Amino acid sequence: MTSQSGQKRLDAAEIALTPKEWAIRMVDAFRKSPTRKDYYQDNAPPKEAPEDIGRAFTALVDQAESRYPGKKPEDARARYKLANALRVEYRVLFRLAVNINEDVAKTAEVNGLKAALKLANLRQVILQDAFGRTARKAKEWVEEYKPADADEEENRQIMLKELDAYTDVYLGETWSDSLPLPGGGRLRFPSVIEEWVADVVATAAETLAHRAAVKVIQDKHFDGHPVLFLDTEANLDAVTKTLEACIADFNDYLALRAELFKTEWDAEEEEEDGITSAIPGEREGKLTIDIDRVRKLAEHRAVKLAGEWVALAKFQGKVEELPRDADHDAKMTALYIETYGPGKVS
Repeated sequence: MTSQSGQKRLDAAEIALTPKEWAIRMVDAFRKSPTRKDYYQDNAPPKEAPEDIGRAFTALVDQAESRYPGKKPEDARARYKLANALRVEYRVLFRLAVNINEDVAKTAEVNGLKAALKLANLRQVILQDAFGRTARKAKEWVEEYKPADADEEENRQIMLKELDAYTDVYLGETWSDSLPLPGGGRLRFPSVIEEWVADVVATAAETLAHRAAVKVIQDKHFDGHPVLFLDTEANLDAVTKTLEACIADFNDYLALRAELFKTEWDAEEEEEDGITSAIPGEREGKLTIDIDRVRKLAEHRAVKLAGEWVALAKFQGKVEELPRDADHDAKMTALYIETYGPGKVS
């Protein structure tokens, strides 16, 4: 049992804590629970940890009172102003940590599955293209085959019909993919596959950006303390590894295609029209996903994302401290304009 004097020392220590130190205690408490669900008790309001908030607010108000203990009007005004500032600072950090966990959890689930599925489908489509190429060559050979009798001819026709089912899949270059230029050469349009790859890159970069943005927030606002719940962090790590592995596998497959078909592509390119059976962009390496470029895109996006998280948390923290009076809505609108600018008000 804590003695009365020990409790007083504990209370004095808590009163001296800054809003950031209270926020760090909160995220440290996040990490002691195996999951976010375990942290938030069944009787707790969504997004809140009442005990933590209550203790922090009480201590911060006491801190303001200890700084301005006088009874004069100017002391009361200074006390109120400081207490409000301390509470707002803590609310902002509280909302920042909560919002980040929600955003990261949703992104890890949605974007991770989306990118992995797109990569799997993309690889399947390209495999179908390779199989269609083989089927077309096989059909040419079967068509030239001279059957010895009627039975062989019947089997030959059956085989040709079976091969026809696979020859329609063709992703190679066509005349419709480009336009001739007056001085020679052709202006090629982005292919469906290239746009698909770009979509995968954007989705993967967005996922990795959340990971980088979390570090930005941790380092700048929580003195390097982790802010994610253990299960949210584990999910983000798993999705990141899955994405990077899928991209590496996809690039390996493209490299294998280049090794198998390069001689054929070079021969086709020497022909008069220069159109090859390669997928548009494949020979130039435009289908290969540069994971280092994806990470750089993610780092660039992370700075903006971290700023968006902070702006939202500041708006929420300030609004929550507004008095519920007749001017509440007007003050909230003013805070919104202050945070996001007048152009964001509908």
